Amino acid sequence: MVDVLRLEPLLFPAEFTSHRMGILVNGLDVAATAYPADGFYGQPVAGFAPSWLLGPDGLAATPEAREIAVGGSDMSEDQLTVRVCQAGSEVLWDRWRLRVIDRVHKEGAEIGLGSFQFDSHAYAEELTKATERTTRTWPARLVAENLQVTLWREGWDQDGGAWIRRYVAIRAPEDRPDVVEISYYARDLSGQRYALPGSYVVTFPVDGTDPDVQAQAIADRLGHEDLKPISVHQPRRRRKPAGRDAAESPS
Repeated sequence: MVDVLRLEPLLFPAEFTSHRMGILVNGLDVAATAYPADGFYGQPVAGFAPSWLLGPDGLAATPEAREIAVGGSDMSEDQLTVRVCQAGSEVLWDRWRLRVIDRVHKEGAEIGLGSFQFDSHAYAEELTKATERTTRTWPARLVAENLQVTLWREGWDQDGGAWIRRYVAIRAPEDRPDVVEISYYARDLSGQRYALPGSYVVTFPVDGTDPDVQAQAIADRLGHEDLKPISVHQPRRRRKPAGRDAAESPS
């Protein structure tokens, strides 16, 4: 029986800071199957970036067998790998391994994934379709990706201006094609902590004009303008229970 591969690009997923890929074989998510229910020590898992999986060192099959890192939480920490090889009219996937910092953590039956056989023509066609799905564009995506490049160049993990302590992610959900979302850690202006708990989100409207110009304009606003009132960066004070002031006031 021939297995069926489906590659579903996850563009701007909320759980990650970069594009990822859903890898489904006969409807089974291979990354979710190989990892525990809570992912990698609480970190979400998925197929790695489309640019990697669809690139020359990714899932493209050749007669020479290659071990390919296909998914995990972070490519530098943990990797689910599989051996990929084309044998005649079939593409074979086998020898699954879960590596953690270059050491084999699990393999074989422990992972819960067996050998898969794909029709080579259907396999190549799915890679082509996945590339088309990955490269689809909308205004906010173009601006967001240019903004990512701009902020990486200027220092993604560095202080982001008057009210941003550090950037978390830049997103452009396809269901909101004219909005760029930027999540960040806010400064604690009281000086009591490095940053306020949790993350904040600010949105910017975009349009179909030059995405690089729009990205640079957003970067300038983030770095040089105080877009939020100071009250946002101060710890919230607990409200006193009703009647407490009266009870504490001198008679």
